[in-house]
Amino acid sequence: MLQKDFRDIFLDNVLGFLWRQWSTLGVLGEARAREPWAIDPEALLVFTLETGRYDPRLFDEVMDWLVTNGQWIDIQRLRGILRKSSDETCRLMGAVSEFLSSQGQERKWSNLAKLCYKKISQEPEPLFPVRYKKDVALMITIPVDDLFSKYGFYRPMFKLSRKSREVIPTSEANIRFMLRGLFGVGSRAECILYLLTHDAGHPSEVAKAIGISVRGAQDTLIELAKSGLVLTRIRGKRKIEYWLSQERWWEFLSKGSYEEIRRLAWIDWISLFKALLTVWTAILEIGETTSEYMKSSKLRDAMEIVGNEFARSGIDIPAIPGRGVRPEDYAKAFEDFIIRVFGMEAKESMSQESRVESLKSHEPDKKFEDRD
Repeated sequence: MLQKDFRDIFLDNVLGFLWRQWSTLGVLGEARAREPWAIDPEALLVFTLETGRYDPRLFDEVMDWLVTNGQWIDIQRLRGILRKSSDETCRLMGAVSEFLSSQGQERKWSNLAKLCYKKISQEPEPLFPVRYKKDVALMITIPVDDLFSKYGFYRPMFKLSRKSREVIPTSEANIRFMLRGLFGVGSRAECILYLLTHDAGHPSEVAKAIGISVRGAQDTLIELAKSGLVLTRIRGKRKIEYWLSQERWWEFLSKGSYEEIRRLAWIDWISLFKALLTVWTAILEIGETTSEYMKSSKLRDAMEIVGNEFARSGIDIPAIPGRGVRPEDYAKAFEDFIIRVFGMEAKESMSQESRVESLKSHEPDKKFEDRD
């Protein structure tokens, strides 16, 4: 398999997956009727800033979504994810944050923009790069967006599409937004979501899973326990765990009987998206090498990380291409795995224009909506 094919298979499937996730949140596009997990907007946003650069329409529609729904974003949690991200990603977030500040959300985004700003010594790079070095990008004399240039990226002037819908918090995959509506944007909603998807949790476990400090998780859990609706128990060597009544909480949130409710799977999206970036980096490092052994070796290491992250989630996925797959057969195994995981036939993927036009009639999932 040519390097170009590796890139296309992976990138097209990832971009299709991102379109579905953002569409569920309100971006105009393709959304599945029901996702088996809770969407993580902060982790999704950071990952999209990196990979969405290969799909300008997706990148811009996410910015449009943030103007409409930015109040739902947990800035403290976002800052924690950015601390472990690349300098490039931080600058991208800085540009987006400064734009949102200019759209009447200064109080929420201005400090993040300042945190992400770093003086650039070199010339700005294209915000939307071509996929392959041999491709030639035609430079047209058009107005450049000064805001993005400030953070080291040049792009045409950005104009809002105003097509994004407000998040529907009663949709299953959007339960994080329902909880943020109930408990406010912050650690309380995150801790409750963790307990809703686990039998119990120690503060250190909860902190690692939701991306906050152990002290922050512990303080929040102690406060929640004072309500009497979040409970404690001792497990092992006087290790305090926090838990809640799954039946009562899910029936309250969904307005349905516990037996009929399909509880969502917990996925550590922060780790999983980081693993997917590892695969993308490996694909880029392979270059144009013709050695099937070199290709399969690098991709095996990266894919094992992805497989482990998916396996931890409890989501049923095909076995990752392991050491038993011969180098000459790895390309096909890699293709099958990626397509099955993301649920999208790359060779049949539509152009963004076609995708948007064909999905204008999309209706959101109504599983959790008011049944009265």
